[in-house]
Amino acid sequence: MLKTNSLRELLRKEIIGQDQAIDSVVRTVVVADLGICDPRRPLGTFLFLGPTGTGKSQIGRSLAKVLHGDESAVVSVNCTEFKNPHDVAKLVGAPPGYVGHEQAPFLTQEKLEKRLTIVLFEELEKADRALFDLLLQVLERGELTTGRGVDLSFRNCFVMMTSNVCAKEIDRLTSNEVMGFGPRLAVLQPENADQRIKAACKGAVENFFSPEFINRIDEIVTFNPLRYEDLTAILEKFLFETRVRVAMTGVNMIVSESAKKFLIEKGTNLRYGARPLRRAVREYLEFPLATLIAESDTANSIQTVQVETGEGQLRFYFAQTARGAMAV
Repeated sequence: MLKTNSLRELLRKEIIGQDQAIDSVVRTVVVADLGICDPRRPLGTFLFLGPTGTGKSQIGRSLAKVLHGDESAVVSVNCTEFKNPHDVAKLVGAPPGYVGHEQAPFLTQEKLEKRLTIVLFEELEKADRALFDLLLQVLERGELTTGRGVDLSFRNCFVMMTSNVCAKEIDRLTSNEVMGFGPRLAVLQPENADQRIKAACKGAVENFFSPEFINRIDEIVTFNPLRYEDLTAILEKFLFETRVRVAMTGVNMIVSESAKKFLIEKGTNLRYGARPLRRAVREYLEFPLATLIAESDTANSIQTVQVETGEGQLRFYFAQTARGAMAV
């Protein structure tokens, strides 16, 4: 039996700065795990909105990691592949006599039968309306009929949908002050920023999706814009992951506070969430570090690499066991 607090804490380690979204998911998962949710519908249905790069898709993958031990244990549907009405046949299969009938559909009962399965529809607004019609069946009855007449059951599933339908409104709210590092961090600091973004998202959703579609969703959750402290925590998570991979080469890595500040400065753009920060880690830390390790004799001499700053860039210093000294 899943415990509310332990599940919440596990997700908070994976998803930074989105406590409201995590609480919404945790409540639904705990109810589903107890078996007291409506047996005629999916275990829970969500529409995740908000700024890009804030964890809307990642929360589904992180939940799969917590529940099933594998982040890839998600049935992920990329809605950009369903821009035309006939593309929907890829999802459920074409009816007999139609082109593509012999091809197996993407959705099968084998993919959906595991208990507490997560089905993730990413960038929902980019799909044709024909996909929304199919989803109405899923959200209402927990079933979907394939082109071959087979009923697929979603009653063991959490259905999570992400959308950037309010991206233009969010960009308009944030674009006036994102030119420099300082203003870029300050633009979303006012206390009413979250409320303004939620209001913008609510209006965009009501304008884009039909009322019958909206009414069938259990929870519509707006993700918060990332704050400076969120980016700091996300950077620590990225660095931990990098440190683990570097350790597999036999090298320890120590990153100074000045180097962390450098990476945050290079990777901060709150209009795009955490993705620029991940790119900064790869560009300024991982790539040069990998080059240095590859060109060095790590078998006998190098134990630790220390990352510092100097002359406007990151500097890497290797501790060599033989001499007990630091060398560039």
